[in-house]
Amino acid sequence: MQVFKAFIKVMRKKLSTAFIYIGIFLVIAVSMTKSGQNPAEQVFKSVKLGVVVFDEDDTPESRTLREFIGTRHNLKELEKDTDVIKDTLYMGMNTDIHVIMTIKKGYAERLRAQEYDDLFENYHIHDSYYSILVGQLLDEYVSSVRAFQASGRPLSDAISDTERVLSAETKVTIRKADGEQNSEETSPLFDDYFRYLPYILLSVLIEVLCPVLLAMGKKNIRYRTNCSSVRSSSYTLQIILGSTLLVVAVWFVFIIAGFGVFGMFHGTAWFSLLNSFLFAMIAVSLSVLIASFNPSELVVNLMAQILGLGMSFLCGIFVPMEWLGEGVIRFSRFLPAYWYVKANEIICGKTAFDGRQLCVYLMIEAAFAAALGLLAMVVRRTKYGRAAQLA
Repeated sequence: MQVFKAFIKVMRKKLSTAFIYIGIFLVIAVSMTKSGQNPAEQVFKSVKLGVVVFDEDDTPESRTLREFIGTRHNLKELEKDTDVIKDTLYMGMNTDIHVIMTIKKGYAERLRAQEYDDLFENYHIHDSYYSILVGQLLDEYVSSVRAFQASGRPLSDAISDTERVLSAETKVTIRKADGEQNSEETSPLFDDYFRYLPYILLSVLIEVLCPVLLAMGKKNIRYRTNCSSVRSSSYTLQIILGSTLLVVAVWFVFIIAGFGVFGMFHGTAWFSLLNSFLFAMIAVSLSVLIASFNPSELVVNLMAQILGLGMSFLCGIFVPMEWLGEGVIRFSRFLPAYWYVKANEIICGKTAFDGRQLCVYLMIEAAFAAALGLLAMVVRRTKYGRAAQLA
């Protein structure tokens, strides 16, 4: 087992790179879990803004609108002065005030005449989403009043009906695509953990395994091995054993970390182990294929970044697949990470669970691993066969 021992010695010198990638990934995963909430879920929480309403009309209708705005946002008081308004919004003199609006004089009369344009004036920072949020509320209010008036209701009844309709709350229950609740559905953080895992596996295995294979395949070492009593088949088996040990160790670290972060897996989550292991095999095959061409360390680093980042952006790892263009999706089908992400979406409940479709995706990943491995073997045999003939 001399070759295997030499492989392990060389690999130890490259483990610092692996520890950096693994450490950063695990720190991010644990910190997200300890926060107790998926950041994506915070986007859709209702927010109450600080809103100043100047009522120039001062009618029952305008006061009713002001009170209605107060049910959705926090009403603030402010001196109606141009300099004060500018200082408040643009100079940050009062961080509790986000939007300043005016109900123009003649508001009630224009509503009775069913004229709905130019009812308000807003002061806000350019392109601020605060103004869009308040503007949407005003549009809903005016549109509802307009609809009730069009049905023949007097203005007072149209306003009261509008308040009743817009104040109604609807209970929403999110169900899976098959229409049934699944108590074993995985958490959004579990989805993120395994969705980002391909980038780390590619980066770690290419950055660590390729230099080891390149060191073991140097010409002087190769010639010494050929002159020794070690048979070629034994040499190859020991290299495969060392590579397998590295792959399983890296994959096992991430799986154990997953258990530590999320607890015992349940339901369809167990398929994530198989899905991630198949992609680890793909990463190994790519590493062996890259090393077969004897590139420099700079090229290895470059290939790790190109393959890792390229697949991550094109295959739905960093950018959700629904945001990608149709042309990008068609191209990404030729990349193994695409099928990993598709399988992960089924496993994590993002799409309806389909065991048959999941098996298809896993088989495609296995085919990628086998094809890349065979290609690497062909390249290495051709290259070393020519070298032996020249020697």
